[in-house]
Amino acid sequence: SIITILAIIIAIIGYIPYIRDCIIGKTKPHIISWFTWALVSYLAFGIQFFNDGGVGSFVNLVMGIICTVIFILALRNGTKDIKKVDIVAFILALIAIVLWLIVKQPLWSIILVVFIDLMSFLPTLLKGWREPHTETAVTFLLSGIKNGMSIYALESLSLVNILYPTYSALTNIFFVVMLLLRRKRVDQRS
Repeated sequence: SIITILAIIIAIIGYIPYIRDCIIGKTKPHIISWFTWALVSYLAFGIQFFNDGGVGSFVNLVMGIICTVIFILALRNGTKDIKKVDIVAFILALIAIVLWLIVKQPLWSIILVVFIDLMSFLPTLLKGWREPHTETAVTFLLSGIKNGMSIYALESLSLVNILYPTYSALTNIFFVVMLLLRRKRVDQRS
């Protein structure tokens, strides 16, 4: 319970700068990514909660709420430059959601949730590569830490319960490293 509370606090603290940067127009969230991330967070919460994830699964519920808020902000100040790869990723995510509803098997369900999240992340990853200053790196760093902590908050450590937070922690840390390296490169060119 304590680790869950700490992970939720880190999530909230980590997303305060992101939300602030969205409001002032510094950060430009990708609408497809954040819509799908909200959906994925709610799905991951449900899968973990109903597979004995216990209190640790509530980290994903909080993330669903945060992602929903950012999606709403993205409608006003976000990146609406939707590319073909963004549409393909979104369609693949939707297909995976339909498969998830059909499969109803916890391990395959969480594998599909990871795939959905990966397809959701692709538009933000590509945007971050092109425009690394349009993302708030500290938010993704703290999100990676939060996901790592949420593993220890789970009451049952099964592959079903740890796959999504492990993937998410690694993906967030990778994104931060990529953003920092790309910023350095872009700044050197300027």
